[in-house]
Amino acid sequence: MPSKSRRSAKKVFVIGDIHGEYHGFAAALIAAKLMNPNLKWTGKQNILVQIGDIIDRGFYPIQIDSLLDILQTEAQKAGGKVIRLIGNHELEILKKNYAITSLPYFQVEPFREKLIKQIKEGAIQASYYTKGFVITHAGICNNLYKDLLDDYPKITPSKLVKRINEIFKQAVLTEDYSHPLFNITYIRGGRSSYGGIFWEDLRYLMLNYDQVPFRQIFGHTRINDNFQTKDKMLTAIDIGLHRVLEGTYSFPVINKDKRIILKRVS
Repeated sequence: MPSKSRRSAKKVFVIGDIHGEYHGFAAALIAAKLMNPNLKWTGKQNILVQIGDIIDRGFYPIQIDSLLDILQTEAQKAGGKVIRLIGNHELEILKKNYAITSLPYFQVEPFREKLIKQIKEGAIQASYYTKGFVITHAGICNNLYKDLLDDYPKITPSKLVKRINEIFKQAVLTEDYSHPLFNITYIRGGRSSYGGIFWEDLRYLMLNYDQVPFRQIFGHTRINDNFQTKDKMLTAIDIGLHRVLEGTYSFPVINKDKRIILKRVS
C-alpha cells in the first residue's frame, strides 16, 4: 500500500466555469491528459476539480453533466477523483429561480432533481480543500470568513471546507438559503454588502481577502486570463471556455510541490 505522502502527491487540475461549452471542456481535459478522444478517463490517480456553472449560455450543458458523471465514476475506479462543485447558476435552479437559466423548462426540473440526489449522495458539493488551497465557485471574503468562524474560531481550512459542505447540504435539504454562504452582493444585483461563495464578485474580493489565512482558487467573475494576486493568495480562473465569447481553453494545475502552473491549450 502506498505511503500517505505518495498518495497525496497527485496533480490537481481545476476547470472553471464551462457554461455549456462542451468542446472547450473536452479540449482542456484531453490537453491535460485526463481524458482521451474516446471520452475515457486517462488521468490515473490525479484529481479534476470543476468549480460549477456547467449550464447556461452554451448549447451542451446536459452533455457536460453526463460526461462529468461518467468521468467521476471512471476516475474513482482508477484511484483518481473528479470533484464537482456547485456554481451560482446551479444554485439558483436549486432555489427554483428559473429566471436565470437558459435551460428549457422540460429540462430544468429533471436537472434540479438530479442535482439534489447527487448532493445527498456527496457526488456534488460546495467546496474542496487540497494541498493548502480552498476551492469554491466565487471565493471567500473577510466578512464571510468571520461569519464562518463564529462557531469555530480555531478551525483549520480542511475542517472549514467540511463545515461549508455541511451547511450547503443542510440548506438544500431544508430549502433554507438564509446563511451568509448564499449571500448575493449588491454588485451582482443582490441585497448584501458582501457575497457568499457562489455570488461574490472579484472586484470586492480583491479588496477584502487579507484576513483569510489560506490560498484560494475560484471562478465566477469573467476575466480575460487566469491570474494570481502578487501574494499568490487568490487565483481567479473564469476565463470562459467559450470561443464565441472570446474565451480561452486554459486551466491551472496544482503541482506535486503545491505550486500553481497556469496551462493554456494551444
